[in-house]
Amino acid sequence: MGGNGADAERSPQALAETDLHEVGPGRFEALLPEAWTALQGVHGGFVASLGVRAVNRTMADPSRTLRAATFGFIRGVRPGAATFAVEEVRIGRSLATYHVSVAQGEGPPSVVGRLHLSPPWAGDEFSDVKSPALERPPDARRFTIPGGRGHVHNLATWLHPETTLFAGRTHARWMAWTRPTHPDRVDAEWLTMLGDYFPPAVAVRNTGPSRAVTIEYGIQIHTSAESYPLGAGQHLACEMHATHAASGFAVEDGTIWAPDGTLLATVRQTRLAG
Repeated sequence: MGGNGADAERSPQALAETDLHEVGPGRFEALLPEAWTALQGVHGGFVASLGVRAVNRTMADPSRTLRAATFGFIRGVRPGAATFAVEEVRIGRSLATYHVSVAQGEGPPSVVGRLHLSPPWAGDEFSDVKSPALERPPDARRFTIPGGRGHVHNLATWLHPETTLFAGRTHARWMAWTRPTHPDRVDAEWLTMLGDYFPPAVAVRNTGPSRAVTIEYGIQIHTSAESYPLGAGQHLACEMHATHAASGFAVEDGTIWAPDGTLLATVRQTRLAG
């Protein structure tokens, strides 16, 4: 963690550099790159973000944006070719629901997802959710892993001073500031990747490596804007907190905030823990 030089300045690979090629109605193929490899194969949030893209291209209705999605990670995904199969569940007057599955070769699905898309609705607006520090503090440090390998080098990310792997902290909380790299945008696809981007929050509380593989990942998007703008030098504030662990599983909740204090997304994961 931390560090400067070539590793810290490595050019990240944008989501847009991974293409989806339509091979049939609701079917797409993509070549998953080594640059998005995590501890258990290709990073799950990256794969989920491509699932969002596949659904958007199948639906082809820009008036509806992603509002909620849940992904189940059944087994690891390898770098290489993958097929995304989209199934329309129901298209209502407002809410559209789709299933997406990701498979490799002739094998069974490795990832399955359910997505809900909608135009904005009129309704109550309130929030009891408290944001972390929205501005990156001067003592935040750049997040890298020795050797410069792994998906965490695809974004320039700074960590809160209290966010240190295997530090035995009282709370399993991960706090960081990050932003897209051109030509990425802060949209539903990108937020889906970011909600699963960071190492497990339990790694801050633990004193050594342990299992923390994601079993289920859900994201709720709280803006209907197709793309949320960021100015030069602005960052998103992210907080992920594992609040409970028992019988080998942990629950992790997170929030993603715009610089002006807008809550862009909330996420929840069920992970192996132990």
